[in-house]
Amino acid sequence: MKYTRRIFTLIGLLISVLIAALLFALVPTAHFAAAEDVTAGGSDGTSDEGTGETIEEPEEPEPEPAPSVARVTLGSLSAEYSDISAALAVWGEGATLTLLSDVSVSTVTVSVTCTLDLNGYTFQGTSGRTLRVSGALTISDSSLMQGGEIAGGGVRIERGGSLTLASGYLTDNTAEDGAGVYVSDGGTFTMTGGTIAGNTVTGNGGGVYVSGGATLSMTGGRVVENTAAGDGGGVYAAGEVALSGGASVTGNTAGGEKSNLYLAAGQQISVNSLSGQVGVSAPSGGTFAVGTATGFTSDSSAYDVHSSGSRFSLVLSPLDSVTAVFVSAENVYPTSDVQSLRAGLTVTGVNKNGSEYPADMIGYTIALPEGVEALTVGANTIALMATGNGGETAETTFTVNVVAPSLTGIEAQYRQSATVYFDSAPDILVPDLTVTGTFNDGLTRPLGRTAEETHALSGEDYINASYEIAGSFEGHENGVVTVTVRSGSFTAPVEVTISRHVINTADIPVQDAVEVERTGNWEVSPAAFTPELPDGVTASIEVLGAALSGNLSAGTYTVRIDFSVTDEKNYELAGGSRQATLTVYYASLTAASEDGSVFFEVTREGGIPLSWELSIEDVTDEVNAPKLDSGMESRQIFAISLRDGGNIVNELDTPITVRIRLDSFFAEKDVTLYRLAADGGHIAVESTRDGDYLVFTTSSVQAQYAVAYDAGFGMYLALTIVFGVLCIGGAVLLIWYFKHKKKLDMSLPKQDE
Repeated sequence: MKYTRRIFTLIGLLISVLIAALLFALVPTAHFAAAEDVTAGGSDGTSDEGTGETIEEPEEPEPEPAPSVARVTLGSLSAEYSDISAALAVWGEGATLTLLSDVSVSTVTVSVTCTLDLNGYTFQGTSGRTLRVSGALTISDSSLMQGGEIAGGGVRIERGGSLTLASGYLTDNTAEDGAGVYVSDGGTFTMTGGTIAGNTVTGNGGGVYVSGGATLSMTGGRVVENTAAGDGGGVYAAGEVALSGGASVTGNTAGGEKSNLYLAAGQQISVNSLSGQVGVSAPSGGTFAVGTATGFTSDSSAYDVHSSGSRFSLVLSPLDSVTAVFVSAENVYPTSDVQSLRAGLTVTGVNKNGSEYPADMIGYTIALPEGVEALTVGANTIALMATGNGGETAETTFTVNVVAPSLTGIEAQYRQSATVYFDSAPDILVPDLTVTGTFNDGLTRPLGRTAEETHALSGEDYINASYEIAGSFEGHENGVVTVTVRSGSFTAPVEVTISRHVINTADIPVQDAVEVERTGNWEVSPAAFTPELPDGVTASIEVLGAALSGNLSAGTYTVRIDFSVTDEKNYELAGGSRQATLTVYYASLTAASEDGSVFFEVTREGGIPLSWELSIEDVTDEVNAPKLDSGMESRQIFAISLRDGGNIVNELDTPITVRIRLDSFFAEKDVTLYRLAADGGHIAVESTRDGDYLVFTTSSVQAQYAVAYDAGFGMYLALTIVFGVLCIGGAVLLIWYFKHKKKLDMSLPKQDE
């Protein structure tokens, strides 16, 4: 059921389409029939008397019918129209529009296949393009003289459209490009006859413009006397061009010069038995056509047409002579590169035809004449060798006037490496000073203090500039002074850092001082340590840990020596304070330890005796007992210190022997002596037992010593290990029992209930 309904629907749609097509085909016929009825009813002057009816006479005569301007013909049907708009309205598929008089129209769009018969009349456009063709239009002229014209805006062929010009004229048209015919990309223009003449464009292609992707085919007809402001006075071809038969493109101009058919870059013409005359030009030489032809000419006198078999090429006419003219707004200097002269050089050539050779096709080299090494001030002759596109050569010379460069400014750079003082001479700057001059030839050159020095630096004896230094360093402020470098009328500032004379205190002789057997109040003098001071430097001293005056105790003192200057603007000190040693000796000073058991004397340098004071103090109750090796336990700790006339002595160059009294606790025990280090460690010291005394030798006389005995910690350790083994064994036995308890219970005999 559903399938049957679909069949009926399709049949209904097909019947509707056939009815619509039939009505559309009958529309022109209906128009033509109506036109025949009108013509037949009122154009022959007969009356309606044959009908037997009485017709009243009109009060006023009927107006004369308007003259026909066009006729539209479709097959055997034809109708004439007094209004061109009415005729255009019925000018449809397959119809021919024949002009019966000159007409004026706005742009007419042709989208069907049809024919326009000019019939000797003018089809005049009033705005924009006269015709826009997106269908297939044929233009012909059936008049005897075939003088019909399309004027105003010419014809534009849109993409997919085609135009065939069989006869008639496209003339007096204006546009930006392609005033006669503009062929858009995808359009086709076929010219079998007719003439395209007298058209003008502000761009390219006065007669015909062929876009890239468009096609022009000429088997006859003429394109003559058209003009363009750009290229291609007759035809501008960026698309395909095919020529044959008597097709002719001559007498056209572009930019006032002869220009007939202009081929855009990379385009070629396909020719087949071309007998007509066609002038050709292109952006450059090379092959422009392939096929057979007899009438090609070059539009440019710079090129000749050359044929080789079926290939036609534009070849530059050989270079015959050249002329070189040097005109430059800038000066030429002796240091100028010869090749830089090309910027002001104009080279023109003449070819064998006597016309101008394209300047961009002339290659040339310039060089100094043989034997000349460089440009010199004055007139210089330069040789030029030109080469044409075909390898032909021509020679000439030109003259260049060379001038010496002049100074336009200077620049001074100073990299200070030497120390400059307020009393230095300006020449001290020269080794670190670089002065360069800027010259109007665009180069910079080093300048010396004399013209000869400048010549030696630059190697150019025509440069006479030199520099001088003006100023001094005495009036410096904040350590910086600006001096001036001058060359001619040009100056450049130079900043110089002025240094004060630096006196390094490390270089000032400092010596130790010795005071022996001084009694009473006395004062320490700086002269004792710095007997010689540089000019302007003074010294002051401080005895560290003591006053500068009074009765100093015997011993060695450190003295700090401070220096100062009297002229801080020009002098400064470096290195800071210095130190020296002050040694004070007393021959009669003696001292002993607290218990009076230790006393000794030494002899110092110069045979001067000096007593040392050795202090041995039991400090067992004042310090924490140290941790010693194994089971050793300290019982007594002694602090030993040695003073040299009030100064603490840490280490001795020669060891001394020390005796210390032991506690009665050690009467029957073996003891070991340890020296306690400041970091908490301890070092065993070799010692001997002498009754209640322990005797040892040491160089460390500012240290603590511990007397220790073996407390038996080794036995305690053995008992601890045995106890630990027993505990671990018991634990293992308990674990085994609980793990096997169930099996043990099952293996035991059960008691009777």
